[in-house]
Amino acid sequence: MKLISKSILALMALACAAGIGQAQNAPPHKSTGASTDAAKAARYAGIESLKALPDWAGIWTFDFGPPPGFPPEQPSLTPAAEAEYKKLLALEAQNEEPPTDAANCMPPGMPTIMSMPYDVEFLFTPGRVTIIQEAYMQVRRVFTDGRGHPADLDPTFNGHSIGHWEGNTLVVDTTGLGHTTPLGFNRMNHGPKLHVVERIHLISPDKLVDEMTLTDPDVLAKPWHVVRGYTRHRDLDQLEYICE
Repeated sequence: MKLISKSILALMALACAAGIGQAQNAPPHKSTGASTDAAKAARYAGIESLKALPDWAGIWTFDFGPPPGFPPEQPSLTPAAEAEYKKLLALEAQNEEPPTDAANCMPPGMPTIMSMPYDVEFLFTPGRVTIIQEAYMQVRRVFTDGRGHPADLDPTFNGHSIGHWEGNTLVVDTTGLGHTTPLGFNRMNHGPKLHVVERIHLISPDKLVDEMTLTDPDVLAKPWHVVRGYTRHRDLDQLEYICE
């Protein structure tokens, strides 16, 4: 038994020595953690300084009607959407229009959520602008850390938003709006390919505008330029919104 034990120990020692030799001669292994850290550092390398961003503090209330200097633009519909729109107008004339999803407390989604008669608040944090709507207690997350849209997006009411700053203007690109929600006028709904680009900026110390360009090949014959305005109130706060 002693001889067998010594033999086993000798074999184990040789195996360990061989493993150490291979490890010494092997090329250095790339750390997964290091590469992840490098990718994260690259992503955050271009993040804006919060001190350099414009002052959007406070609560913003929606202004009914177009902002001064921005005349309203009517949408140009595709033939199929035009026919559907005429059906809706005929039903409304007879007071027989179908119920909306909002009657069942479904959120309106983009772009209508930016036109609700409720408060909006903007929060600036490194790599992100968070837009908090009092209406339906909805939250939009605009990633400003340099990432792109995911290749396979699950449809959501407010979509996936990425953005960047051009001076004092926040440029937001939103896609992934697969849910059937209003396009932003009357009761017409958008299609699954809706793409929204926003340019949000101040036009005076307490006036903010959101210039939206809506592209929807299923509904719009050409891109539709829509401008929404907001007025700042520094002494207000948002209330809890309960749809019942």
